[in-house]
Amino acid sequence: MADLKGGETFLTENDVRFWLRDNNPELNVLLDDYEFTPEEIRQALTYTQDYWNEQPPYIGSIDYDKTPYRFNLLQGTAANLFFIAANSYRRNHLQYQAGGLTVDDSDKAQAYETAGARLWEQYKQWVRMNKRTINASNGWATF
Repeated sequence: MADLKGGETFLTENDVRFWLRDNNPELNVLLDDYEFTPEEIRQALTYTQDYWNEQPPYIGSIDYDKTPYRFNLLQGTAANLFFIAANSYRRNHLQYQAGGLTVDDSDKAQAYETAGARLWEQYKQWVRMNKRTINASNGWATF
């Protein structure tokens, strides 16, 4: 269920978890927990919205809980979460052998990095296109 703030629906932690299939710890067999903490999700939302706000043309800042662009914010947030996870997997990667069995359960950095890069590139292209469109529209409106 979407939260309401100021009469507008904004992207929630549950929306992000559902899209990433991180909404049921029992289905995360290797982790037996959520993959992403609420703080990581909030930070990823913030990083994604910060990118929008800091890219030219500067057409004003929007907080992530006030943006009307839910799907694109979701894509950028997922990308940032994948980058966060990739950094963690790189830092904690250790292949080991025990009883003739080789275990490498943290060898996921590249897969997460690739998934994040694909989503982030889509988000960046959308930001460029959408901000130019808004800027041009604002310019014609004042002309």
